[in-house]
Formats: sequence, C-alpha cells, structure tokens
Amino acid sequence: FPPVLFLGMQEDPTLKTVFGNWELLAKILKAALRGVTSLHQETTGGPKTNARKWNLEHVMPGSIVWAAIIAIFLLSPDTEFQKSGTGKSSGINYKDLFFHYKKLLLTKWDSRRIQTIVQNIDQEVFGSMKSSASAATQEDHSSEVIRAMNALDIDSNNESDI
Repeated sequence: FPPVLFLGMQEDPTLKTVFGNWELLAKILKAALRGVTSLHQETTGGPKTNARKWNLEHVMPGSIVWAAIIAIFLLSPDTEFQKSGTGKSSGINYKDLFFHYKKLLLTKWDSRRIQTIVQNIDQEVFGSMKSSASAATQEDHSSEVIRAMNALDIDSNNESDI
C-alpha cells in the first residue's frame, strides 16, 4: 500500500491505518462530486453538481477506492489511464489495485474503524451528517457482496458447481 493511503502519509507496517488519510480521499471526492470550488467555499446555486445529478448522499466502497486510485495516479509519473489498466510510465496496475482495495473495504465495511472513516468522508463531502433513517433508504449491498465473495472462494471439486 502506498504511503498516500495512510494517516500522515506514513506507511504503517501493520496496515491497521490503511485508508486513514481519509481527508485527502474526501477532498478528491468533494471536488469530483460537488465541484472544485466546494473545496474552498460553500457553493450555492450554479449548475447541478454530480452529487445532485446522481442523487448521492453517502460514499460507498467503490467511490472511496476510486478516490484512492486517483490519489495514487496523481502522484505517479503517468499522464493518462491506459485501456489495459496499467500505467505506461509507472507500471502500476490501477485496475488490479482498484479491485483489491475494493475487496478489502467490502470485507471490512462493517468494522468500526471503516465506518468511522466513512462517516468522516460523508461529513466532509456532503456536509451535515445524514440521519440513520435517510442512510437506510440508500441501498447498501455490501453484505450480499461479501457473502458472494466468500462463496466464490470456497474450493470445490464438484463439477456441477461450474
């Protein structure tokens, strides 16, 4: 994991603080979803933001991981995303990183530490904390995805499963 994903940009050998640099991830998401101006001033009026167009009120694993990949890309020598998913200059496989990081977040999504990070990012990107009632109306399929991932990891010699 690159240091940019850790609190204080200091790599933690235990990996307990990965995604701890949530403030950077939140700023990337805020700029993408609410416009660059939202980073330095409260926006009122103007064109519809991506967050409003897409009716977003909360971050999900994919958006957090997308922001992480953007941070890694911006700090790399690469100048464009290749169709292959691998950086031309750096050799970084952004596509694989995305899927591995997303699997990690999905697996640990319900942990207190990840939920604290999610709440902090939501607060930074979307403003006031949403009530649990409004959060419940948004679909969260993470538990189903985790169950499916676990089922797919089971080794089977039974050809009828294929």
